[in-house]
Amino acid sequence: MVGVVSTGRPGRCPDCRRRASRVHSSYQRRLAERPVGPRQVVVRLTVRRFFCDGKSCPRKTFAEQIDGLTKRYRRSSVALKSWLKTIAEQLGGRAGERLCRQLRLTAGRTRLLGLLEAPTVQDRAPRVLGVDEFAFRRGRTYGTILVDVETARVVDVLPNAHRRPSPPG
Repeated sequence: MVGVVSTGRPGRCPDCRRRASRVHSSYQRRLAERPVGPRQVVVRLTVRRFFCDGKSCPRKTFAEQIDGLTKRYRRSSVALKSWLKTIAEQLGGRAGERLCRQLRLTAGRTRLLGLLEAPTVQDRAPRVLGVDEFAFRRGRTYGTILVDVETARVVDVLPNAHRRPSPPG
């Protein structure tokens, strides 16, 4: 357990970006952090809540965020989230969960998969579309791949509903 108290400059309102001048209150957050050797680390962080004095701002109070350590609603540090996201991208759910257990990180497969982000959708439709068929399993299951020829990016992979009949015998 590591105890930390925030004493930096007052934060800015997330809505109007105005720097706070009055402290409303303070409270404690518990953040999971990367392990040190064989020991798990939990950061007990005391953060301040500020008043927003912007006249047209709908937000009355807000909590400060520590750059490089916290994000809103997170129960783990930014660095730990980065580690877990890399594990999820490289290994996926079950294998990532096994590695996390070995590294003494508390993350199950659903949490790892929840960290993955959907790929960005193209802003425009492809101008030139390439189509090719291939075999998932030679002689059994086929699929169709659609490629944007100009950018060489895969647009979609379609499973073929039709299966080639098995040879008799």
